Amino acid sequence: MPKKPPRNAFYFFMVDYREQQRKKGIHYENMAEVANAAGPVWRDAPPSTRTKFEDMAKKAKQKYNVPEMKYTSTGISLAEIEQREREAREAQEAELEDIKNLVTLNVVKGSIYTEDFYLMDVNFYCKAGTHYVIGESTVLRFNLKDGIKDNYHEIINPGSIPTGYAHDVKLGSQELGLEMPDETVPRSNYIQILATIIDYLKQQDSNSNILPPIFTMPDKVLPVQDFFLQMCSRAAEDESLFRIYKLDTLFYNLINSIKTRGNEGFPKESLALTQLKKDLFKYTPGLGCEHHEEADKSVECTLSKVKRLAFTILDSCCPIAGIDVVPGKHLPFDYDIQGILSIKEQKKGRLAASIAGLPGLSSSNSSVVNDSFNDSTLHTTAESNVVKKERRVHEPLRMPKTDFAQKVRLAPDLTESNFPKLTAGHGRGRGLSGSFGKLKLDK
Repeated sequence: MPKKPPRNAFYFFMVDYREQQRKKGIHYENMAEVANAAGPVWRDAPPSTRTKFEDMAKKAKQKYNVPEMKYTSTGISLAEIEQREREAREAQEAELEDIKNLVTLNVVKGSIYTEDFYLMDVNFYCKAGTHYVIGESTVLRFNLKDGIKDNYHEIINPGSIPTGYAHDVKLGSQELGLEMPDETVPRSNYIQILATIIDYLKQQDSNSNILPPIFTMPDKVLPVQDFFLQMCSRAAEDESLFRIYKLDTLFYNLINSIKTRGNEGFPKESLALTQLKKDLFKYTPGLGCEHHEEADKSVECTLSKVKRLAFTILDSCCPIAGIDVVPGKHLPFDYDIQGILSIKEQKKGRLAASIAGLPGLSSSNSSVVNDSFNDSTLHTTAESNVVKKERRVHEPLRMPKTDFAQKVRLAPDLTESNFPKLTAGHGRGRGLSGSFGKLKLDK
């Protein structure tokens, strides 16, 4: 391998340009002077001239086994795409590790029930290019013991509508129950909103320079990240201070860290996301802000959304943790708390489905199930404790082995006397005998 990498096409063009100018009597002291003189000529060179020197550079790279750069149809190099995918994969692994460490640390400290978690949701009119036109945001704080503690809700006026996106903004405002952005008044103060959010996140530890992570649904990660990017760019703040993580990952690790029985929690992270997407409290009245309640769009309000997400997590975790549910904190005010708790106790007390007359066992105890079939004592005890159901017998619609030949009657013998003769007559159906006489068949 050479000490220096192979030259590019412009280098070979400069060498040729320097030689051509030398023949004309023009001399350059170094390659820097050649670059200054040859640069404008290279930019205006026709494609045929460029191709000549690009081929020379390509041959030089092949000579030294330098890999050729490959690009997609949109002009993006494959190496850049691979780097982005690698960075996204590393970021996802770091997020998962950070959430696990957060939950595990609080479990060890014994503060998992009092640790505050922050949920966030945003509503955006549309996506204009690479940025989202944000119209509303809410940050909510809760923990398992106290339930929902407080929230910071803000309806945002983004100001001027991006050129070409007026129709999209109009559709978004109708869908989300938001007013159209008012261009006649100054837009919302993003610097003030950012400062308020930072103070809100520091409530638990005001002396710490590390802000707690913010959790949101997977489809809102990019809009929330872009919202912080917009605010930080105006406030000259470092956006890397904010960690935006997926809520389903927190839900999965949180409920599995406090479970005490094998049938509690989620065996897979995807089940936590499914539970959040069910949105069991979606149509509960009174959860939204005053603006959305008056417009009958409470379901779309970000304040209502984060409350419903928190209620879903608390509704699943509190019975496992043995925490007394408080109306308005762990569940909405108008829910029958006693009825819900009694149902959950019944579910916790139920046994698994029985298999072959034996109490249901988990998959990890499959060897015990196999051994129990050889134990006559266990088999006898299981049969005495399990209530046997009557076996269902299928009754066919017709009796089997029925001889239908006995019920079939033989057809009677028929003669000519059973059929009337056709006679000639007027009108329709007089037969063919009357017509044969009119035909002159002998001629």
